[in-house]
Amino acid sequence: MKKILISAYCLMLAVSAQAVSTGPTDDAMTVGGGARPIGMGRAFLAISDDCDAQFINPAGLASLKGPQAMSMFTNLIQDVYYMEYSGAVPTPYGTVGAGYITTGVTGIPESGGGTSDYYDSLLAFSYSTSIGRFAQYGKNVFVGLNFKIFNRGFTGVTNQFGTGYGADLGLKMIVNPNLSFAFCRQNILPVSMGGGIKYGTGVEEYMAGLYKVGAAIRPAPLPKLTTAIDLDLPAMTGRPPTGHLGFEWKENKYLSVRAGMDQSVDAASESLAAWNPTFGASLTYGGFRVDYAYHPYYNYPELANTYVSFSYIGEPWFAMKGTVE
Repeated sequence: MKKILISAYCLMLAVSAQAVSTGPTDDAMTVGGGARPIGMGRAFLAISDDCDAQFINPAGLASLKGPQAMSMFTNLIQDVYYMEYSGAVPTPYGTVGAGYITTGVTGIPESGGGTSDYYDSLLAFSYSTSIGRFAQYGKNVFVGLNFKIFNRGFTGVTNQFGTGYGADLGLKMIVNPNLSFAFCRQNILPVSMGGGIKYGTGVEEYMAGLYKVGAAIRPAPLPKLTTAIDLDLPAMTGRPPTGHLGFEWKENKYLSVRAGMDQSVDAASESLAAWNPTFGASLTYGGFRVDYAYHPYYNYPELANTYVSFSYIGEPWFAMKGTVE
């Protein structure tokens, strides 16, 4: 059952020592950032204005005016643990950030007796800036880059591990305060340049690449409402494209509510996808924010999951060049 849950949650494709083989595999960023974007159906590419942008679109980090930090914790039926940490700091030379994701499951029964633990971690280093830093144009066009280090494996009866590298490239264009567009290519590093995971047995897996495009609109008659839509296009054949739709209503500086529709690849068949509704809310006081999200998966009520993230939003350090107010 635990192996099925891991697969269903899209945290990995290989769930046993025998399943490790050459081919595509997902990284832990599949979950999609903190509780705020999850509550919006993971439609967050063109918004990405928090420090967890590095897990969605690293170009969004350039929007930060002050230091930020975020942590998120969740469990799926008390079997799959998932912890996420991110932080970013704007500097006169661009915004730099770092993030860490760790997930896995303990006590997986082995057919010959005993148990094994599975772990999967991702360490990301990010940089983002305005194109206007290098040219006389594009002050409201941001570019971001992630460099990722992967570490996953099994301990216990089965004992093996693999390490590898990956990279993401993102763009975000703020047309005006009410309209923005974004693009991100996740896992752009080819195997020939070290992209993917190599195990001690010599087996190599490459990370599934993904093209992501998105838009965010704040309708003029409803200035408190932000709508967003994203589309994920797999770089490999055999997987369907997936969509994301989200809404956020910012009632005041203390309270925000969210809803969305998230489409995920079905765990039972990589050629099918399922839509699921999402909900969320935030409470903000001073420089601290608590986000909550509810997200069922694959139309299975037993896979419904809740997310809680805690954020610190620091005061602006200096006026960020190129940022639209």
